[in-house]
Amino acid sequence: MYREELRQRLMEMSESELRHKKDPDSGLQMYEKMRKTISASEEPVYIFEFDNDSLHSQRNSKFPENAFNKLQINQMSIRQHSRYSKIPVHIHNYVEINYVYAGQCKQLINGQHITLQEGDLCMLDTNVPHTILETTEEDIIINFIMLKPFFTTSFLSRLASTGIISQFIINAVSQIQDHNRYIIFHTSNEISFKETMENLMCESFDPSMYSKEIIDSYMVIMFSKLLQTFQGNQEKQYIDNPSRTNLIEILKYLENHYKDATLAATAKHFNFHPNYLSAYLRKATGRTFKEMIQIQRLTSAAMLLTNTSLTVNEVANEVGYNNLGFFYKKFTFFFGQTPSDYRKKYR
Repeated sequence: MYREELRQRLMEMSESELRHKKDPDSGLQMYEKMRKTISASEEPVYIFEFDNDSLHSQRNSKFPENAFNKLQINQMSIRQHSRYSKIPVHIHNYVEINYVYAGQCKQLINGQHITLQEGDLCMLDTNVPHTILETTEEDIIINFIMLKPFFTTSFLSRLASTGIISQFIINAVSQIQDHNRYIIFHTSNEISFKETMENLMCESFDPSMYSKEIIDSYMVIMFSKLLQTFQGNQEKQYIDNPSRTNLIEILKYLENHYKDATLAATAKHFNFHPNYLSAYLRKATGRTFKEMIQIQRLTSAAMLLTNTSLTVNEVANEVGYNNLGFFYKKFTFFFGQTPSDYRKKYR
């Protein structure tokens, strides 16, 4: 499928959309069979539960080639939100992304009314009460459903090669942290990002040989661009308000000085008391200072393993580990494989 065909088909009204436009309440009865819970605000919330089987059974009349979701082995599914449909407030057991391809997207998230504009993207973690509100024919919203196994250690490691800044951002929506978060990314409808999303949809809606590998690569590109956007916005906020303590600046300092950084030296650099900096980092990232340094050492080691000819022992020494056995233990625990296996797989 070419991008021009994709654009035309995204704008077309599907059978379900025409039905919902005529009677928006027509699809609500299907939710009555689902389990419910009570939100923090004591409101009833539906529970959407998906697994491989339910992903496999989801059909998309507008893109019949993907009717049986051949890509469910990716633990991920992409589909277009059905315009004019009504969906009750719900939570789910998967990470969801809503991308506004065109128009806008009005949402209710944790009781807050939020409007996303064209080019905006909202990433919702599990257990976040939300729903998409009324839409028009001009509103093209793309939904990504990602089961927990999608966020494998190897996938995250490809994103986190720069170190603790990427780790901090990724952890905001991964299973490592509490499941009640959402992040909004403003891509400003950047042309290159939109083209990446279009290529990703073309490959997903019309899969062929090697589509899984291509889609996996596009997903890494998409997340990497979002990390760039997030970090850029954080730095802009710091420039606009220099008095505001900027977590990204602290993490950037640790990325650059991880070999010899100490809590005392880092605190002195930012004019903090060591106890305050330690508590601040733990509250903001869920990690101790020592853990942050260790993460940076390990991600730096991963980069050296895949981009240099240094031996494993030399890599360990280069990133600050004098005990090779200890390095092997920490690396294997963090990446789920030994340094040698990691090098074979990603070099």
